[in-house]
Amino acid sequence: MSKKTHVLPSLSYSLKQTTPAKQARTPAKRPVMLHIKGVPDSNSILVQHFDPELGAFVYAYNGNLSMLADEHLEGLEHHPLVLGGASPKRAEIPRVDFAFNYISDPDLSSKALEAAIEFVDSNGIPCLNHPAKVKQTSRDRLYQNLGHMDGIVIPKTLRVAPHYSSDIQEIIERGDISLPIIVRPAGGHDGLDMLLLKSLDDIPKLECFALDGRDYYLIEFHDYRSNDALNRKYRCYRKNLMQHDKTLQQEDVAFLEDPETVLGTGRWNLLSKFCKSTGLDYCGIDFAVKQTGEILVFEANPAMNTSKTKSDNAAYIGKYWLEHEKVKIQMLKEMAKRVQGAGDSVGNNIQ
Repeated sequence: MSKKTHVLPSLSYSLKQTTPAKQARTPAKRPVMLHIKGVPDSNSILVQHFDPELGAFVYAYNGNLSMLADEHLEGLEHHPLVLGGASPKRAEIPRVDFAFNYISDPDLSSKALEAAIEFVDSNGIPCLNHPAKVKQTSRDRLYQNLGHMDGIVIPKTLRVAPHYSSDIQEIIERGDISLPIIVRPAGGHDGLDMLLLKSLDDIPKLECFALDGRDYYLIEFHDYRSNDALNRKYRCYRKNLMQHDKTLQQEDVAFLEDPETVLGTGRWNLLSKFCKSTGLDYCGIDFAVKQTGEILVFEANPAMNTSKTKSDNAAYIGKYWLEHEKVKIQMLKEMAKRVQGAGDSVGNNIQ
């Protein structure tokens, strides 16, 4: 088996892949995992540092999942493939047993996801978090595909590309979406660059955005405050609220220890059903419980990191991050066992 992977200056790879002729795998060979990552549609990446041992720069690709603190698991052979970029080049990869698609943001990395879909499907490669499933996790598609589930509330979401604030006003006046609404750039995260429009009088506030034809989400606003006036968003809390409040920290731990009891068995099972409906192998969900008892879903996608390095912000939940890490490792090992049991490596004749 060839072990070389050509890393090109553009850090971009075309779909025209070449590999050595098919060879029989010996039992002693380790399973080969392909790491599929993507250059964002902006064609810009962050240079983190130069690694003298690798003799190369280490880059951070926005829109890709940081799934594990150490991506190179023992017992597996690892190979990278980076898709997208302004000028893709031919590349050579080895035969692989399975792939994990790290491209996690359908807004930031749409082109790379399309390339990954074609690459995986045309070569018949078993793939965790298939890129076609990730494409369906954008906010508007999540509303369209899963907004009908009983007990689940996904706010009505429109994806628009306005050139003027009046474009959004016309959408509201047509009745396509009802006020109040949240306006946010597609691909924006962490609650940044959001604007709440309570009435048409707020339309001039839209001038804070670059309305030049780029994509924005219009999301119907849902009030999910609890009786104590706190907005409880599950998966994480705002650090500045939690870090000095022992009562809220205990509430956080209670959820991490036994989420089924905190949410109720019915809602816990409904969440499980919802996550399975995404078709993803690894997925996070941000949600709240409305006073009506319904689950209010903000987003569900694989872009949510649960690495143990995140525990620095909240030391009391460090052991739970480690548990998440173990589950993710187990997922990859189980996939390796399944494809090994199927016979020879796949992707021997990649075109």
